Amino acid sequence: MNALNAIPIVGWFIAAVICVFVAIPVWLLWNWLAPTYFYWLPDVYLKLPYWHVFGLLWLISSLRSLLLPSISSSSSADQKKD
Repeated sequence: MNALNAIPIVGWFIAAVICVFVAIPVWLLWNWLAPTYFYWLPDVYLKLPYWHVFGLLWLISSLRSLLLPSISSSSSADQKKD
């Protein structure tokens, strides 16, 4: 069993750190392009705060890990027998 999977708080922290850095370009691009291409959206969606973008990305990554768990190939049944 992987030690990081045994403690979910460590995984949440790593996901949060990754989302902090991924949210920067997403936030910049959204706030730059949304008023031009999504002008029909309400004003609240045209200028999103940075921490809202971070929260959305973290929520998406958390839900993805809950709904689509990765399949580990470390079982002994996968190994060839001599």
